[in-house]
Amino acid sequence: MPEITLYFANGACSLASHILLEETGVPYKAVRMHLTPRGVESVDGTISHEAYCKIHHAGLVPALAVDGEVITESIAILGFIASLKPEKHWEGKTAIERAKVYQWLSWTAGTLHGLAYGMMLRPDRVSVNPDDNPKIREKGRGVVHAAYTRIDKALVDRDFLVGDSDTLADFYLIPFWHWAGRNDIDMSPYPNYTRLVKRIEVKESAARALKNESVTPADR
Repeated sequence: MPEITLYFANGACSLASHILLEETGVPYKAVRMHLTPRGVESVDGTISHEAYCKIHHAGLVPALAVDGEVITESIAILGFIASLKPEKHWEGKTAIERAKVYQWLSWTAGTLHGLAYGMMLRPDRVSVNPDDNPKIREKGRGVVHAAYTRIDKALVDRDFLVGDSDTLADFYLIPFWHWAGRNDIDMSPYPNYTRLVKRIEVKESAARALKNESVTPADR
């Protein structure tokens, strides 16, 4: 097996990669990062922001080092982790399922994470005028709710977004369910989404990652 190091931050989108790595059972090293006034650095102080930017070009999480080669972006990292256990079919069992899995991953990364939460949490990326921030945040909140509605409808009478077993598409939804609580978003209108997250989080692998990141499981 390759030598693997995951650079993550508690409760960030890297949580999905953290859970999936635990699910593989493959040995890996986890380096906890956090945001400081200087940028993202390791919690233990051994990796400065300047040094981390030599690992991840943008100084963000997640990053995955594999035998010295660095992979960035959650979709790419999740795809690599899936390749470690092909018998799990985390990318889908057929060509169509694989396409659907990556369709969901792309939408989650682009619309839910980048657009919706981007507007809510980083309105300065949309406008240089601080007076615009409240309206941008509110618009982002609306996009979050629309995204959660789409997810919830896709899971009506279904346990999985794609096919008949867990795929990367399901794992990638977990961090964003938890982000709702941190941003005062009521999840009661989205019971199917909540059911999916609870189902995955009862796995021992998910429980280990959640505990490591001090994230409260969905069933508590």
